[in-house]
Amino acid sequence: MNKSHKPKISFGTDGWRAVIAEEFTFENVRRVSRAVSVFLNNKLQRAPQVAVGYDTRFASKAFAEACAEVLSSTGCSVAIAERFVSTPALSAATVALKADLGIMISASHNPCNYNGFKIKSPEGCSAPKTVTNEIERLIEAEAMPEGRAGKIIKTDITGLYLKALKPAVDINLIKKSHLNLAIDPMYGAASGYMEKLLSGGKCRLVNIHSSSDPLFGGLHPEPIDSNLSELKSAVKRNGADAGLATDGDGDRIGVVDEKGRYLTPHQVFPLLLYYLVKYKKLRGKVVQAISLGYVSERIARDFGLPFEEVPIGFKYIAEKIMTEDILIGGEESGGYGFGNFLPERDGVLNSLVIAEILASTGKSLSNLLSEIEKKYGSSAYLRTDFRNPGIEKNAFVSVFKEKAPSKIAGLKVKQIKDYDGIEFILEDDSWLLLRPSGTEPVIRVYCESDNMQKTRKIISWGQNAVSKLI
Repeated sequence: MNKSHKPKISFGTDGWRAVIAEEFTFENVRRVSRAVSVFLNNKLQRAPQVAVGYDTRFASKAFAEACAEVLSSTGCSVAIAERFVSTPALSAATVALKADLGIMISASHNPCNYNGFKIKSPEGCSAPKTVTNEIERLIEAEAMPEGRAGKIIKTDITGLYLKALKPAVDINLIKKSHLNLAIDPMYGAASGYMEKLLSGGKCRLVNIHSSSDPLFGGLHPEPIDSNLSELKSAVKRNGADAGLATDGDGDRIGVVDEKGRYLTPHQVFPLLLYYLVKYKKLRGKVVQAISLGYVSERIARDFGLPFEEVPIGFKYIAEKIMTEDILIGGEESGGYGFGNFLPERDGVLNSLVIAEILASTGKSLSNLLSEIEKKYGSSAYLRTDFRNPGIEKNAFVSVFKEKAPSKIAGLKVKQIKDYDGIEFILEDDSWLLLRPSGTEPVIRVYCESDNMQKTRKIISWGQNAVSKLI
């Protein structure tokens, strides 16, 4: 293939993702791997150390092996997972092994025809833009690495991860409880972790979708309401205290309460925060993506905690965790991280924290949410996606900046934020966010208010506005 015909490889908010056999090919994985090797060899005065993991997607193992072969043939020492692992597991192993970078072959929650190439920093979080920009430049330049052949060592990355997780939560408290938990790894890479962590205890775990399946059983492996009908049924059928789902690569969580109701991230994140400050008496800064709403901010203010919003993409939260005294950070897609662990979102860790909340407080999820809503207000949240919109991202935002409405659904617009998409803050704290995705060809419309009827009116305005442009 001539250089001019090779696709441009770009890293989005969390890695490079593309359709398998179209742009995500063995040749392109090798191109990226060569660029990573050049980057590391240029930076270091010794043989680089790299940890490589892969999820349950089609050919992920083979892509990971191709990556490892390129790295090892050009001077890197590679620790490759001996079986599929979650992205947080690869991140934990990167730290435990003191690797210079981690590479995860995964497209996270994207549909099954996608795969991806994620790069993790030595601290275990997504590599910063300065790193991925340089790797993109090296890909385009077709820089060729030099170096003596290194080793490829099959490594128990799962074991390293589980060892790192245990001190982060009260595993013994959970194991002593008689909790009944429905677990749904969505045929993905987090399958089996909860069983390993809680084996020998008194918890009952009901598993669904726990086998490895590159097609995800026909599901879209994103733990949102529309994809969790079987988990909701399993909770009700088995009288479970909670349903806990993780996405395709295990870094995000979806939660169902004991009544079989899906809890939005705008309920889950405040629940996690409330438990940490009210019941565990912990303190620290709260940081969240702009799409995560107002309830958590109200809790933070009530407890006198510093609060900050950042653009969407967990890497912005990870940067804060590494440099500031962060208690908790979260994003609307179900990714939450803690200052006492890695600067990484982790669906299994969050599943354990939910279990700890239930075991520690003795209260149901619905009772805890009622407690929060009485004091801080309720959240009615919706998100819709427009796929393949056919409009350039910057042009999309500029249209709304030039013709900003003064009212939306009868409510005055009191503030406009445009540092990540375009967000309208309305007079009663309701908000509407219109934003092109950083990982998929999608425009997302987000909305939150204090009741669902109002949310539907506001988001309908947003949907109509987007429809006129695409």
